[in-house]
Amino acid sequence: MAIAVRRGLNLAALPMVAGALLLAACQSAPPPAPPPAPVVNSEALTEQTRREACERELAAAREALAASETAVRTSEDRLIELNLRVLEKSAEVQESADRQAALQRQLDEAIQEVVRAKAKLRSLESRADAASTMAEAEIALKAFQGQKSGANRLELGKAEEMLRMSSEEFAKENYGGALFLATQAKGHLRAAEIPPAPRGAPRPGEVPFASPLRLVVNTGANLREGPGMEFRIVATVPRGSVVTATSRKDGWVRVTDDRGTTGWIFHNLLDER
Repeated sequence: MAIAVRRGLNLAALPMVAGALLLAACQSAPPPAPPPAPVVNSEALTEQTRREACERELAAAREALAASETAVRTSEDRLIELNLRVLEKSAEVQESADRQAALQRQLDEAIQEVVRAKAKLRSLESRADAASTMAEAEIALKAFQGQKSGANRLELGKAEEMLRMSSEEFAKENYGGALFLATQAKGHLRAAEIPPAPRGAPRPGEVPFASPLRLVVNTGANLREGPGMEFRIVATVPRGSVVTATSRKDGWVRVTDDRGTTGWIFHNLLDER
């Protein structure tokens, strides 16, 4: 009876003993190994990195090239601007020198004429001519003085001086001298006239010169309707022709030739006189 009871207890404890043994085995067993890492192709990775670096360098080089091209275009535009300004100033200096030389020649001629006039007879005919010429010069001078702009002030000053001297000679009954001086005054008034600006509204970006410039065409050139090769040719100007320049735009100069034809010529085809 005791043996039967003991066997019954041992059989009942078997599951518990087996579980304890299994738990101890699991705790003492090493942890499972991690799954193997994927194999990395180092050569492919290096090639991709190199390609990306090359693409970045190429993009940077393109940006630098674009910036350089922009800087070059800006420098070229600035150079054209400076060349045109130098041409304008040189032409102004030449015009001033020409006026000074002309004034000196007129002064010399006036002195000689006045000396010769003293020897002339004082006739009623010369008196009438002198009075008429003086009146014409005075009327023209007053018309110029009524204008705020559009005349050469230096020439106007010389005309005023000649008229004053003419009046003095007329009062002295030196009618020949008075006539000559009045004629000289009219010549100065003609020189004071500034050619009118070309007809038509100015183009966007067109810059007028401070005063009209007298320039020379250094080679045969075409006058175009606008500042660009795409515009129609309106006339041809031969080499050596003198033209009057009034404004500029993008390296082109608006000019009028001696026939009164107005058009545009590229600045490289023009020189100072």
